Amino acid sequence: MTPSDDKPRKSRQLNLDFPEAAPTLDTLAVTSSNRTAIAVLKRWPDWRTPTLALVGAPKSGLTTSAEAWARHADGEVISAKSFDKLSHKKIEKLSARPVAIDLGEAVRNEDNLLSIINLCTRFGGSVLLTGNASPARWKVRAPDLASRLKAMTLIELGAPDDEMVSIRLRQAMKRRFLKLPREVETYLLARLERSYGAIETFVENLHEMIDGREVTIPLARLVLDEMDGTRSLFDEEDN
Repeated sequence: MTPSDDKPRKSRQLNLDFPEAAPTLDTLAVTSSNRTAIAVLKRWPDWRTPTLALVGAPKSGLTTSAEAWARHADGEVISAKSFDKLSHKKIEKLSARPVAIDLGEAVRNEDNLLSIINLCTRFGGSVLLTGNASPARWKVRAPDLASRLKAMTLIELGAPDDEMVSIRLRQAMKRRFLKLPREVETYLLARLERSYGAIETFVENLHEMIDGREVTIPLARLVLDEMDGTRSLFDEEDN
């Protein structure tokens, strides 16, 4: 036996990344936490107003939902950074078609944002703004822009319910080629913080700690012990 034989070995897992089909509004996971928002996105082009704000917490699926809506509407998604750099001519062109500005609260070019909101009404386009906070709370200097943002129709990707937690756990595990036994899923549903960030953090930490082991309740408990604020008050009853 060599000196290194008694040391724990990292599992050598061959990850084969196969391309996944681009998400659509019909293939997105829908539960009570996002049902209303997805239904409104599907109603395009019959929106009551040409501008709409989609709000949700980090990791809630804002970008994915915006991309799915853009496919539905035959439009495009633009990041806040790219939008800041657009010329007025490009803004005019975009205002005649569906466009989603991802994380609109990060836009720094207020003239561009105000222009596309105003021009889409004139030229018949649609604007979907995504953000982690309501547009009424975005920090902008221009009074006209602040007024437009406060008046904007708002839909929300809410905190995950039990069904969404299960779906997101399975999706995150699948991306890392891990299996989620039913008993572990049930254990986590009673203890994991109801936030999209907590779900992703748990699976990331689990992936780092698994070291070739099977996913079990004791291992899940160990991962939760490393995450502040996610343990249940009932943990002392665990066997």
